[in-house]
Amino acid sequence: MQKSSQDYDARPLAESLVAWFTQHGGRLSPDVQLVHSDSRGFHMRALRPLSSPVVASCPLGLTLSYRNLDPSQKEVLPIGSPLQQCRGKIPDHILTYLLLIEQRKEGENSPWHAYIACLPGPESMTTPIWFDEDDMAFLAGTSLAPAARERRNDLHQQWEHAVKVMRELDIALADEIDLESLLWAATIFTSRAFISTHILPGTETIPILFPVIDILNHSVFAKVEWDFQPHQSFALKCLESDTFQPGQELFNNYAPKQNDELLLGYGFCLEDNPIEQFALKLAFPPQLQQYAQELGLLNAESVPFGMSTAFLDADPNKEQHFLRARGHPFGRYDNHIPFFRDIPPYIVHFFFIQTVLALDLDVRNINVERPGERITVQVLVLLHQALEQRCSSLPLSLQQVPTNDKQRYAKLYRDGQAKIIHSVRRELKAAVARLRAPNGLLLSITESMATFAAENPTGAQKFQQGLVQHELQGPEDEGVVWTLLLMVFISSMLTAECKTEGATFSMLRDVFTRHPLPALEDGVEDAETFTFIDENLDDFLHLPSIDADATPVDILDDVGLAFVNQSVDDSTPTFVSGRTENLGARIIMWALKVAEQDVVPVFENGTISKCLYARRRRAEVESSDEEWMYHDVVLDSEGV
Repeated sequence: MQKSSQDYDARPLAESLVAWFTQHGGRLSPDVQLVHSDSRGFHMRALRPLSSPVVASCPLGLTLSYRNLDPSQKEVLPIGSPLQQCRGKIPDHILTYLLLIEQRKEGENSPWHAYIACLPGPESMTTPIWFDEDDMAFLAGTSLAPAARERRNDLHQQWEHAVKVMRELDIALADEIDLESLLWAATIFTSRAFISTHILPGTETIPILFPVIDILNHSVFAKVEWDFQPHQSFALKCLESDTFQPGQELFNNYAPKQNDELLLGYGFCLEDNPIEQFALKLAFPPQLQQYAQELGLLNAESVPFGMSTAFLDADPNKEQHFLRARGHPFGRYDNHIPFFRDIPPYIVHFFFIQTVLALDLDVRNINVERPGERITVQVLVLLHQALEQRCSSLPLSLQQVPTNDKQRYAKLYRDGQAKIIHSVRRELKAAVARLRAPNGLLLSITESMATFAAENPTGAQKFQQGLVQHELQGPEDEGVVWTLLLMVFISSMLTAECKTEGATFSMLRDVFTRHPLPALEDGVEDAETFTFIDENLDDFLHLPSIDADATPVDILDDVGLAFVNQSVDDSTPTFVSGRTENLGARIIMWALKVAEQDVVPVFENGTISKCLYARRRRAEVESSDEEWMYHDVVLDSEGV
């Protein structure tokens, strides 16, 4: 709690509150006292070890809530107020705020005057709806920044609506309530109210202010017990009460809460909050959701990697999901893939669906429990890319120095959030780095070109000259470059006089197992790239021919017509078998398909690079070896 808005000697106000409270049925332990400080506001301290666990008990009749405006409610103090005319015309929770504002303006005429006089004022509020732009800068990149703006905008709209309704009803309060008043009342309720569930069972849940009990500040370590007597009273008990020492502060425990909830609702944060998680909201675009539903991808049997299917019961457009760093007290998420275990199942499933659709797969043909290497790689690089981009807006450290409590709490929150998401990002980065290591599964254009240059320096030089000639140098050109490079690789090998299995061919053999030579009638989706390669391949590739005017595609067509079945020991690619017509066009189609489905975006060195998924075969490594997916990554000090 924060200091009061009024300039006063706090002791008389505390004494008046206690007198009012006890005279109207409240009970306060004789072993405690209410005190005030600038940093702690009104709070409670022990005079001596407590003789009873009950610190305070507040009768229902002293509470303040929307029910005070309902004449039919006999358990609470009925208030004759013009606001009763607004019932049904203004939302109940806004009407509750208006009641508090009205009673504050009533001053000593309000039955809650002694209580309201001890409430903190607007200048003491530290929740984000009170942040100015300098304060909001400390929330940049967090999910709380838009949430705070959304809440303030909503309250602004509710204030305008309430004023409009009250003016239509000729209620004088309409001209006395400004936006700051409504923000103040809303903050009082979010930071101090208890819900009515236990004291008013079976009725609509509403927030209720319990005077004196709400004075205790929060500690996650406080051992307390909430004792609700339905329709009667609420007592707060401090366990281990006989251990309190004189002057020791008594705390309530609001239950474990993450810092976003503490900051947004109460205006403070906990340093190193043990249950802190990183909130994510990821909504399905409506068309994608409908399409995924039609394909059965949103059914429980389509949830991959052995994950829990519980998230399917929630609305994906409303539900929050949470990243958890290693060692979180809630544990990691069930997942056969260790480096996915810090990521909520809904998020992993979302990228699994994207992968299935991008690779044009039928989920009925997938072992969903263990979908295999290719799908896992795609989900990994997509998740890694998404988190890298998210981390770019939330640096691990912030150099700005807080100048007030709002900024200090905001920095505590954002630093904790950054620590979590960067920890998860580092784990995914380490998994990707393992795939990008020598003999890994993801090959960059630069690496593939270097391998090709070592085996065919003349061919590599010709290819590089073609890239320069056609200005294919930027990241946006990598898809076309990969298509051309695959085309050059296979064409060079098919026409080579000495067919030895070098590193390039070893890599391509793995690709052949997933992508056989297509039929001409299969057609192409990217006609523009097909035409470009067909017309300009001779700028990237030189193939030997007795016909000086023959294009590479013509030469490949001739090779196809002259092709004979290979011997068992021949290393010629097995996907060309016997006499093959239109081989040139079909190889272009093949290269386009591989580039579309097996070239994946990999985030490294601050940019997205497109890498080819291919296992470089070695005698000592089985091509079916997928054990890397089921082993945890090892992080060094840099997270890789």
